[in-house]
Amino acid sequence: MLATSLIALSLATILPISNAYPVKVDGLHCRSGPGTGYSVLKTYNKGEEVSIKCQAPGTDVNGDVLWDLTKDSCYVADYYVSTGTSGYVTDKCGSSGGGGSDGNLPGLNSVQSSHARAIIAEAKRESLGHQGCLAGIATALTESSILVYANKAVPASMSYKYDAVGSDHDSIGIFQQRAMYYPDIAADMDPAKSAAQFFAKMKGVSGWKTMNVGDLCQKVQGSAYPTRYNQHLSAAKAICSADSD
Repeated sequence: MLATSLIALSLATILPISNAYPVKVDGLHCRSGPGTGYSVLKTYNKGEEVSIKCQAPGTDVNGDVLWDLTKDSCYVADYYVSTGTSGYVTDKCGSSGGGGSDGNLPGLNSVQSSHARAIIAEAKRESLGHQGCLAGIATALTESSILVYANKAVPASMSYKYDAVGSDHDSIGIFQQRAMYYPDIAADMDPAKSAAQFFAKMKGVSGWKTMNVGDLCQKVQGSAYPTRYNQHLSAAKAICSADSD
């Protein structure tokens, strides 16, 4: 028994207690969600080890769609981490034991999850179905990474609760709604109310119930980058499916 205990103790001191793997490149961006459209929270350098809490599908990077949620609560492209495989090495985020076990939606932190649930709840309240949910979440991911932005160009927005400060014209809130077109600043800065404003315009789009979601988002937003909404559809599907009850 003593020999067995000594062996077990030796193994415990040799084997890693977490899923830590070295980074392959310098300046690897760690983002707020599993995709290149999310904001950069920090960077890692080549050789630095990252502890992976869970993994989630996201933006394709050279044929690899996996993204790793690190101990710093941000995501890196698995392609740039030496895990020894192109597959999962730990739990999928949102599954039992993974990053979603704390109640967060797939690929989102607690703040983003709270905002996303407000958007989803509004879509349900208006009976907009899966199409409405996808459009709302995909747009929020694209425009703000599902964060509430204030803007110094709209001084009134700074008086409300916000997660970050932007500087794109007079765009504010999760949907980056321009104050000149959406003058109710209180609504712009509120996740549920800004979602209602988005959905009101969405319902005025002819054929919205059946059109491509990325195209629908563009119809509502009128972005200078019309194809970017499609880049977040897979993440939006995971989020809407996880909160489909």
